[in-house]
Amino acid sequence: MKVNDIIKNLEILGTRGDLNRFVSDIQYDSRKIEKDQAFIAIKGYQTDGHRFVSQAYENGARVFFSEEKIDLPEATVVYLKDNRKALPIISRTFFHQPDKKLKIIGITGTNGKTTTAYLTYSILQKAHWKPGLFTTVKYFDGKAWHNSERTTPESLDLFRIFYRMTQAGLKSMVMEVSSHALSLSRVEGVHFLAGVFTNLGRDHLDFHQTQENYFLAKRRLFEGMNESQRAVLNEDDPYSERIKHSSEAEIYTYSLKNPAASVSYVQHQVQKEGLQVKLKIPSGEITIKTKFLGTFNIYNIMAATATGVGLGIPDNFMVEGIESLMRVPGRCEHYPTPDGYSVYIDYAHTPDALQNILHAVWETRPQSLIVVFGAGGDRDRGKRPVMGKAAEDYGDKIILTNDNPRSEDPMAILNDILAGISDKSRVLVIPDRREAIHTGLKMARNKDSVVVAGKGHENYQEIKGIKYPFDDREVLKEFFERRQWIFPAEN
Repeated sequence: MKVNDIIKNLEILGTRGDLNRFVSDIQYDSRKIEKDQAFIAIKGYQTDGHRFVSQAYENGARVFFSEEKIDLPEATVVYLKDNRKALPIISRTFFHQPDKKLKIIGITGTNGKTTTAYLTYSILQKAHWKPGLFTTVKYFDGKAWHNSERTTPESLDLFRIFYRMTQAGLKSMVMEVSSHALSLSRVEGVHFLAGVFTNLGRDHLDFHQTQENYFLAKRRLFEGMNESQRAVLNEDDPYSERIKHSSEAEIYTYSLKNPAASVSYVQHQVQKEGLQVKLKIPSGEITIKTKFLGTFNIYNIMAATATGVGLGIPDNFMVEGIESLMRVPGRCEHYPTPDGYSVYIDYAHTPDALQNILHAVWETRPQSLIVVFGAGGDRDRGKRPVMGKAAEDYGDKIILTNDNPRSEDPMAILNDILAGISDKSRVLVIPDRREAIHTGLKMARNKDSVVVAGKGHENYQEIKGIKYPFDDREVLKEFFERRQWIFPAEN
């Protein structure tokens, strides 16, 4: 595509050089630049892309989008006021507006986004909507599954993935939408057929500063929606009422408490292998059997069901879609052991999420509940003692260990958690996460449960700026293999 065509929807401050120059691709990472590709300099929180203009030039870039003056031989420069805000417009134009060819469902909230996304994706599969998927864990572009680097990618990467999905013949797409993405214009211009709100708890206050700012970021997904779009809201969360008043979308609700909601809870049974849930929907009642546990997963199931209702998907496809999903990576993953105790691996890294998974496992009535967890460094410190209190409320034995300490002193993080625990006699502090997990497993006896929380699907541990290979599931697998137990295969 020529530069002239790329900038046709932009408000530009000025240009320099040949605007008929051909651009084969666009990059914001100078290290990825190849000949005939354009470089857009993005000002981030840790570094400024303008510092790498020379490197991009050396790697072959001759077209630049910049907020600062560039004086390089034979360079074509488009000057913009705010490159970050322009990036989604540039990306959408360059990839031929691929979002218009997809029915996109965006899911936002503090907890439950990933599971709700997988459930909704599974429903759309059964309904033959040919869906793609993008979550914190993985994404599917129609040809292959890939590991995700973040919950919602930069707009350039996102539109590139949309384009690949359309090229692969996909017709719909389910994606998580983070508060960071909404604040940083990553999904600006994306047309969502439906937006889903799961809940709002405490998270990311290191970035948003206040809970109100955090909510306002989430609400942006629904602002500007019209009557042709759907807003699917958790009626039991008080923030949903404020979303209703800010959107012109057609509203669908789900509730554990209000029988008048679009999808409402009737009853459930906790069974050995999961839950049996009965829900009321506009066409009547449906019964769903699932491998998932906990009230929080009933909410996730209701969110996906309400989305299906809003999209007009037949009841049987909704039931089949939910029941066919056996596991979500790093989300309440259950591993029974030959010794009669159970192990659960979960991504819970907020107070609400930790309380949810612990309550769910507690409902299975274990003889003793052992909790292994920590908290991330360089993140909201205020949530650490609250997480400690949640662990004490449910755990008979608590092992505090490293999560991703990042640049912080690991012991300082653990002491912050410890401050929220009154009965410290129930606590072991073992900074080495592998040793901590093994200790918890060795402590377990028949009919006990061990919850390993905080990292879930992650396959690394970040310490002092370095990401070391580490996977809670691999540590569990090691433990199984040492005992010559068969490790359950992934579904």
